[in-house]
This record gives sequence, structure tokens and C-alpha cells, in this order.
Amino acid sequence: MSLVDAVCDELPRLGDAVSVRRVLVRIGPLSGVVPDALQFAFDVAVEGTPIAGAHLDIEEVAGNALELKAVEVVDGPENR
Repeated sequence: MSLVDAVCDELPRLGDAVSVRRVLVRIGPLSGVVPDALQFAFDVAVEGTPIAGAHLDIEEVAGNALELKAVEVVDGPENR
């Protein structure tokens, strides 16, 4: 939920006519986050939010990385 909340909090700054297509995160094995579990949780958490339909891409890296790397947006919700 924190990831979804963080992305949703940025939407007003980006403008009313944008929609989120993709969220990219970097996760390391020492972060304590299981990529498959995060993918499942994200898919459930976005339902009913302004970023519903967004796709989560996970980049697995070494170490303890856990970061939001990028958010891909498009102008207008019809461009999803």
C-alpha cells in the first residue's frame, strides 16, 4: 500500500490529465521483500485507486536495494 500511496500522492503534481501506465521498482534480495509477493499485493492494492490498471515492473538487483525507480505516465486516461 505504501508504494501505491506514494505514486498516488504524486499525481496532483503531474496534472489532471495523466494516467499511470507502469511503476518500476528495484529490489535486492537483502531488502526483505519477496518480488512475487510484492507483485501480487500491488495488483490487489491498485484496484479502486487513481492508478488502477498500472503495471508493476520489478528489477531485481544485488544487495539491499528497495526503491521506486520510475513511474511511466501518459497524457489522458484513454491512452492506457
